Amino acid sequence: MRLKKKRSSNKKVRNATAKVYKGIKFRSKLELFTYKKLEEADIKALYEKKKYVLQEGFRYPSEVYEPHKTKGYVSTTAKIRDITYTPDFVDPNGKWIIEVKGFANDVFPVKWKMFKDYLMQQANPPMLFLPKNQKQVLQTIELIKQFKAATVL
Repeated sequence: MRLKKKRSSNKKVRNATAKVYKGIKFRSKLELFTYKKLEEADIKALYEKKKYVLQEGFRYPSEVYEPHKTKGYVSTTAKIRDITYTPDFVDPNGKWIIEVKGFANDVFPVKWKMFKDYLMQQANPPMLFLPKNQKQVLQTIELIKQFKAATVL
């Protein structure tokens, strides 16, 4: 009997070192840096708390033949799972989203496009930020501060 490998909800990020801060496990040092800088700027953010369903799961209505690791080429009726996206930092008021991305995997560009398309369907889509290094994180925080100042007036 072959044991199923337990799927980890905390997937490894390429060239990233996971860190724990205040009981929160960050997937990379850049995410932790972002969290600390948001904290210093007194900007509230939810870290990996909001999941978006970009496409609902479904069952294909006809025969599907696909390769299987141990059984060869077989007919499958497995349900296609939802395509979901969980951004790194979300404004509790829904005004902005930050996705910290040092190195993107192969799936990220497609999901990012799907995510933007999903958000465009909303009445007031949030501002999106995609910083890839500390300098861009600092620029992102300055832009959010400017935006907050402008909307308070």
